[in-house]
Amino acid sequence: MRKEQWLWLIKGAAMGAADAVPGVSGGTIALITGIYERFIGALASFRPSLWRFIRVGDFRGLWQAIDGRFLAFLGAGILVSLFSVLSLMDYLLSTAAPVVWSFFMGVILVSLWQLSRGRRWLWQDATLLMMGLAISLVFATASGMPVTVTPLTLVLGGMLAISAMLLPGISGSFMLVLLGLYPVVVEAVHERNLPIVLWVALGCAIGIISFSRFLQWLLHNWHERVISFMLGFVAGALVKVWPWQDSGRWFLPEQYSAVSGLENWLLLSVLSMILGVVIGNFMKNKA
Repeated sequence: MRKEQWLWLIKGAAMGAADAVPGVSGGTIALITGIYERFIGALASFRPSLWRFIRVGDFRGLWQAIDGRFLAFLGAGILVSLFSVLSLMDYLLSTAAPVVWSFFMGVILVSLWQLSRGRRWLWQDATLLMMGLAISLVFATASGMPVTVTPLTLVLGGMLAISAMLLPGISGSFMLVLLGLYPVVVEAVHERNLPIVLWVALGCAIGIISFSRFLQWLLHNWHERVISFMLGFVAGALVKVWPWQDSGRWFLPEQYSAVSGLENWLLLSVLSMILGVVIGNFMKNKA
């Protein structure tokens, strides 16, 4: 494989790992690594007009029209990482959560700095940034709701989760938490419960096709305004990844240990945050 293809695979793996953690967005990773607009454009290319390639057997043209090589490597990285990281993240979040959150906080902090530097901020941009921040904070501080597991709720959950994944700052898995479907989906993946996985996958497919086209239209017509709004979303995600949190409350390291009875992992958390900054900076420079 060429270097470019390896980078697509690695960036896809980073997106999958991010979406395995409630509160962290694969869309954020796509934005900070410089592939967000290409990613949205490739997804938005799935439309009825593609049938003209299939009718005449022009599969090479079809592959080029959907940016197939890019999507194939990125998608492979996302899927392999998502399914392999789910169990690991579940273990780490139950044993050393501050270390995990610190890593993602480092990635988000350096990405905010990189994405905002050099920008010419107009009052419209600042207003949209604050709006994005406010909406992101609402999502970050929301609590889950009880839901009955049916094919309809699974499809709707998949649609909302994938739409959230496409937006920087809102995690697809956190959307499932809000809907009360996260443990259901995780258990279905672990137990290979194919019907549940397929219903959710159907919702994801519908969400990708519809929401990606809307995002592409927004980026085409109001690029700088949309990026400002998304920066607010990403900034709001910092609340959700604060390392020392317990039951929806945020603490200083010493308070965290006293309240939760768990190790605060302060030194490892600081090192993990530094590692997140280094990796986030590396991935942005390789964009």
